[in-house]
Amino acid sequence: MLPHLLVVEDDTGLNRLLTEHLGEKYQVSSAQNLAQAQKVIGERLPQMVLLDLNLPDGDGIDFMRQLRSYTTVPVLMITARGRVEERVQGLDSGADDYLVKPFSLDELDARVKALLRRSSSGESQIINMADTQLNTSSLTLSVGEKHFQLTEHEARILEVMMRTPGRVFSRADLEEKLYGWQTPMSNSIEVRVSQLRKKLIQAGSTLNIRTIRGVGYTLPN
Repeated sequence: MLPHLLVVEDDTGLNRLLTEHLGEKYQVSSAQNLAQAQKVIGERLPQMVLLDLNLPDGDGIDFMRQLRSYTTVPVLMITARGRVEERVQGLDSGADDYLVKPFSLDELDARVKALLRRSSSGESQIINMADTQLNTSSLTLSVGEKHFQLTEHEARILEVMMRTPGRVFSRADLEEKLYGWQTPMSNSIEVRVSQLRKKLIQAGSTLNIRTIRGVGYTLPN
């Protein structure tokens, strides 16, 4: 069965373009506001959401946080907000990736394919290090009774480091593992590592991602 995608975009023309284009490869539902999106999700949870942040009946950021309270389906943020701070806010609220308008359909296809591929792992995989546990399927960080939801990219960075503790990963190393050939935001890795550090601290984890100036990042044994 083809993956089910939900396009949430209030611009009628762009909504139709995205729905028709993606409909050539996937099952696609569309919504032009948050109320319609909630109705679609209530009837059938999609395997991926493409979410515009500027919607007539609410902010996509708030909707994303609500979505993250009960599901880890990948969210591709579609935004005209070009400032880095605004994109960081979207990523911090739970988005897995972003596209800034205007964008090419080829880039859209690549982003969708990459997110679906990374989220389609089968059985739950548990990685333990010190007092910290990472579930790479549910994207959950656990320390004792504390559980924190990670984004897809945060979980991927932590997984890579937990599987090979002591190795120093350059920014290019991590970009390749997260984005493949795609071009990420200029400070994307720094943003995600910073977010991950905050969650490790909130969870009370003893894991400490260290910055090796001029080289990259490492998770000491």
